[in-house]
Amino acid sequence: MEESDGKVLLSGFDLDESEMVIANNVIKNYEHKISERTSYDYLRLRLRKSRKAKTFLHQVEGELKIKNKRFGAKEDGYNLFSVLAEVLEKLLNELTHTLRTARQ
Repeated sequence: MEESDGKVLLSGFDLDESEMVIANNVIKNYEHKISERTSYDYLRLRLRKSRKAKTFLHQVEGELKIKNKRFGAKEDGYNLFSVLAEVLEKLLNELTHTLRTARQ
């Protein structure tokens, strides 16, 4: 994964190659959106999988650190990519809100 201003740290992403390609594309998309707004220290994503019957329940925890502020988000669901996108969207919304209120 390419790194721009900050680092993207992944934990627990033991996925097959095709799933990892899609996950990387989702992460890069949101990383680009975040870096357009401000530079960041790191974006940390942690994936936990638990087996529920024949399917996996995915839990993603995200943390975004910018200077002295940390933003966190957590989500779980059966579709890994939608859960990943929801966590990243929450982080992006928190960042946008913080930047907007800091200007006022």
